[in-house]
Amino acid sequence: MGTDDLKKKEIARNTAKKRKEQKAVLISLEDEKSSKYYFEKLLVDKKLTGKVIFAKHIGTDAESVLEAIVKHKREHPKIVYEKEWAVFDRDDDSKKQINNTIQRAKDLGVCIAISNEAYELWLLLHFEPLTRGTNRKNLNKKLNEHFLNYFGQDYSKSAQDVYVLIIGFQNKAIVNAKNLRLEQVRNHGKLDPEKQNPLTLVYQLVECLNSLYDEEKDCDCFPQNR
Repeated sequence: MGTDDLKKKEIARNTAKKRKEQKAVLISLEDEKSSKYYFEKLLVDKKLTGKVIFAKHIGTDAESVLEAIVKHKREHPKIVYEKEWAVFDRDDDSKKQINNTIQRAKDLGVCIAISNEAYELWLLLHFEPLTRGTNRKNLNKKLNEHFLNYFGQDYSKSAQDVYVLIIGFQNKAIVNAKNLRLEQVRNHGKLDPEKQNPLTLVYQLVECLNSLYDEEKDCDCFPQNR
């Protein structure tokens, strides 16, 4: 191995070490139960506790979720985050609200893990692919069926063990979510989360956290990366 290769490896090791030593990611969530419990368990599983910070919850609409990041950074100006993520649903927010939030996130360099219609779509994709438009009621109905079949219990937003129960299906969920995104782009010519149902970009945040300290990988991040 040449001197240049050794230097590159040393730089890579130092970079990875530096990233491990800092609080690398800031996350703002729409809800304080289902997705919060899921990501808390993921952080424990991936040994990221203390490396990832949750912004204080200030509201469930898209604009409030993004504003929580702005507020947190204003109150903690000395911390530089490698990535910042806003996680919210399409739900009943107006078209103007969603599109304004997406544009503001792009201006601020914030990644958006949006689901249309709801976060439960990400959970459902652990069990089956979905291509037809859906709603929260139908998502919960299907999740109940799968949870009863696999785990002998109903799905509940307040359950704190969902991540632990479904972690074995995560790779399948990522593949299903990616295929769903590709299908929407193929059908419509571009990615437009405000209009496209079903669609979830939560998988991007999950992949980002799974490989947080891999210096050879960069997070796929909407709306920066298309």
